[in-house]
Amino acid sequence: MIYKYYLYGINVQSEIEIEEAYARDFDTEADVKVVLGQMPDEVKKMYADKSLDDWYFATSARELAFRVPNVADYWVTSDTITVNPFKNAKKSDVKCFILGSCFGYCMFLRKKVVMHGGGISKNGKGLIITGESGAGKSTVTDALIGTGYQFIADDVCALSEIDERVHIDMAYPQQKLCRDAAVNKGYDLSELIYINEDRDKFAIRLKDGFLKDGADFDYLFEIVVSEENELSYKKVTGHEKLMLLLRNVYRGEDGFKTWGIPTDYMKKCLKIASTVNIYQIARPKDLNTLPQIVEFIDKIICEG
Repeated sequence: MIYKYYLYGINVQSEIEIEEAYARDFDTEADVKVVLGQMPDEVKKMYADKSLDDWYFATSARELAFRVPNVADYWVTSDTITVNPFKNAKKSDVKCFILGSCFGYCMFLRKKVVMHGGGISKNGKGLIITGESGAGKSTVTDALIGTGYQFIADDVCALSEIDERVHIDMAYPQQKLCRDAAVNKGYDLSELIYINEDRDKFAIRLKDGFLKDGADFDYLFEIVVSEENELSYKKVTGHEKLMLLLRNVYRGEDGFKTWGIPTDYMKKCLKIASTVNIYQIARPKDLNTLPQIVEFIDKIICEG
């Protein structure tokens, strides 16, 4: 059976059912196909010395392959994601890497800019909360959703250009929360979907409250952890805007190291940096400053 989805702003045809994704029919050729199959011989040669228990990551000029032990082998090009699940692999684990790493690398190969962070919207203004893993971006995003912001994407925000405006495309209607946040919101963890990640997170399927058409990208807020004792805010300007943007590209560290920064890709990044308002929020490591961060962001959005 073939499944069709609208995912990260593109039409996706899949041989694997991805219940998390937004199902939408289309008559045109799919932008990206997800297929089941063995790795091609040229890909196998990339990791001939690896056993089934070994992680591996191999690249060429136009493709990438990686193995997740006990889960699957993945081969990614700009228009196809080939998946070879291992025996007894959990379907949820197989899909987790499709929706995250595979599409992240695929978007990079398609020269589509993808930010690492949560995308939300209020009053028609789109914003992304970004930062390194553990900085608290998911917690801040969830807190803002709790005050009335609408959901666009969780953790992976694909960007496109619509009518000369940079646009945040909807990913899929599922939000991830760390264990503490899920407990604090009163969720029964046994009823949530546990995600096999290093950071011990749970997934919540959203039935409403999400923007399937996304929103224009107006603000980017980077959360960083500081050794200082006070919360600080800074509006980022000039060349620093581009540097902040590039360091928060999803899977950018691998992508830039492997394929460099193509000219077309850099032009897109420069446009984003020149049109989006960017702020950096430095929070003390051991103090709860979530209410102040939420208040600051909401004030910027409402007054902007």
